[in-house]
Amino acid sequence: MTTRSATEPEVLPADPLAKLPAVVLALGVGLGAVLFWVPLRGVTPREATGLGLISVLPLPTLLGAAVLTLTFVATLALRRPTPWLLGAQIVVTVVALHTLAQVMEPIARFPTVWQHSGFIEYITRTGSVGTDMDARFSWPAFFAFVGFLAESVGVHDLNSVFKWAPVFIQLLYLLPLAMIVRVMKANWRAKWFAVWLFPVANWVGQDYVAPQAFGYLIYLLFLAILLTWFRPSVLRTRLGGKRGKGDEPGRVYTFLFGPKTPGEEPVRDVGLWEKRSLVILLVVLLVVGTAAHQLTPYLLIASCAALTIVGRCTLRGLPVIGGVIYLAWISFMAYGYWRADPGSTLFAGGGNPIATILESTSGRIGFGDPDLGKIQRLRIVIVLVIMALTVVGLLRRRIRGIDDRVALILLIVPISSFGLQSYGGEIALRTYMFMLPGAVFLAAYAFYPDPKPVPVVRAGPRRQRVRRWGPTVMASTFALLLMGGFMVVRYGNEAFEQVRPSELRAIDAMLEDAGDKPVPMVWVSGEVVTNGDAASATPQGPWGYRSFERFSYVRVEFAQEPYRTKLMATPPVAPTPAEAASRRPSVDEIVAKMQENPGSYLFSSRTNDTYQVLNFGLAADWNSRLVREIKESGQFTEVYSGPDASVYKLVEQRGEPAKRPTPTGLIIGVSNWTPAGLIYLPVLIGVLTARELRRIRLSPDQWTRLRPYTVVAFPLFVGFVAIVVERFLTLKGSP
Repeated sequence: MTTRSATEPEVLPADPLAKLPAVVLALGVGLGAVLFWVPLRGVTPREATGLGLISVLPLPTLLGAAVLTLTFVATLALRRPTPWLLGAQIVVTVVALHTLAQVMEPIARFPTVWQHSGFIEYITRTGSVGTDMDARFSWPAFFAFVGFLAESVGVHDLNSVFKWAPVFIQLLYLLPLAMIVRVMKANWRAKWFAVWLFPVANWVGQDYVAPQAFGYLIYLLFLAILLTWFRPSVLRTRLGGKRGKGDEPGRVYTFLFGPKTPGEEPVRDVGLWEKRSLVILLVVLLVVGTAAHQLTPYLLIASCAALTIVGRCTLRGLPVIGGVIYLAWISFMAYGYWRADPGSTLFAGGGNPIATILESTSGRIGFGDPDLGKIQRLRIVIVLVIMALTVVGLLRRRIRGIDDRVALILLIVPISSFGLQSYGGEIALRTYMFMLPGAVFLAAYAFYPDPKPVPVVRAGPRRQRVRRWGPTVMASTFALLLMGGFMVVRYGNEAFEQVRPSELRAIDAMLEDAGDKPVPMVWVSGEVVTNGDAASATPQGPWGYRSFERFSYVRVEFAQEPYRTKLMATPPVAPTPAEAASRRPSVDEIVAKMQENPGSYLFSSRTNDTYQVLNFGLAADWNSRLVREIKESGQFTEVYSGPDASVYKLVEQRGEPAKRPTPTGLIIGVSNWTPAGLIYLPVLIGVLTARELRRIRLSPDQWTRLRPYTVVAFPLFVGFVAIVVERFLTLKGSP
């Protein structure tokens, strides 16, 4: 028998109940997942109303979402973090929310993803781009990359990739976000709550196979690298203020100008070669982001520049490198985009941010289905609530003497994108998405503002319970409301955002019937154009998902008086049900339009039908009545008929379809100074990059040694900008 020494610490037996709360919460997560998924068997969004997917979801699924939410917030209320449980809860939540529609629909949702399929198929098949066919071909890097990967692994049917990509993209977003989380000086509850908020607040729906999803991933990775390794070693956050001698600072003065603790952890130090590799990686990200998407490079440059101005980024020349790359791409590679009319392309909506904001928010609340308007209003409310919480979080941290300038910069810089294009009325959605990395941290600080968990052992029993459970109750309330809002607004347009298999087969039928001839597609629109805006040129649906270059689109409009007059009034007046029911084009109008376009096909689909009903106030049975009249007229023959789509052509075809111009491929335009620009550009980028590689070896007081690089780069930069201006003035308006 052994005896314990008097100096040996007593080893207490492990408490078998210590991990009981985590086990109970883990069982709650399992219960929530079962409630969420099992009732969805047999549920289909086919009959979704203007409220979207929420109109067909069973109640147990909604209860399951609530259980997942409450168990996560309850885990935050534990005395110590349980990383494995918190991480599992976030993954389960992401999978649940971002595969909800996919499990109920046979093929990938979003008509736009099938249009991107057409871009990928065209680039893969031809090895070129069609800059004169669609503006997105001027930023083809993403489409070319996906096509290359598909060909490399021998995948020719991308439906499964398109269908399940959103959930994988959302999970990929969490990786750079986790790097940014480690930068922030916050307690573990705030950090985990911010990570949970990110996918739940991201209801924008830009996570499908698209350049903006790829660009957003680049944006997050770019920020993560900058904030992790390229912040100053010594953070100076005290703001200057002039006061006379002997003046005692008041509370307001101290709040505004007093010394503050940085809201970020000290920078991580790595070796010189690692830093050089990271600088080169940042330049590569700038190039790839610029080549893949229109909006991403601007936000990369603006965020980097703003972080530099506020003293949170040491790579002062990186925004200049990004600006040179951006200007070069617009001037040379996107020449096919702006050459004909730069005023209506490059600067569309620019300089009028108020009009752009209105177009992207209240302007999207249509005069069609009232439920669709409720969805848009709820989206605006969610954004306003989150922005209000960011203000509360910022103030609560400021009161505690913490300067969260990084989170603030990430929040406000994307707002400047309203001064750019209106982006087809979607700039508000993109801006909100790019604001989220900063917004989720400040919103989490509204509930958990202290940089370290607040000790509660010294407080009285009642005060202790309030301090411990008060934030939990408030966070639970907000989290439940946000989860419910996500379930409504994320899939609020599902009635016309789902794609039916028969719609793809209808497009295949047109291509097969036309042989090797062009395919003019005639479609019916109930859109009423106001304020001089351009009408939609294509139907709502998976148009052009393959053989993109063979299709052209002919719009048949029917907006008779007094319907049009009422909708163009200020404010618009909703037509009566009788007026809505009377709206449909006559068969003779359609026949005349098809005779003007020999070889054309009339395309009718459930997606486009529903889109016209919900957005432009048409009667619910307008398309069925029109199809019945078409069949009874005897002037059409049926090319394809499916449960959700049909195709017709005229019995008497007159003439041959006009040949479509051969796609021009990539064109850069040549001016007198263009050859010099192609020489200046790589040299300038090389010198600027070498300057930043040199900078990371120097301390701030040694940056004067960078002057030789500046002397070389400055004339190159001036010359390059002059060439860009010369190209714009010389080549604008070119045919």
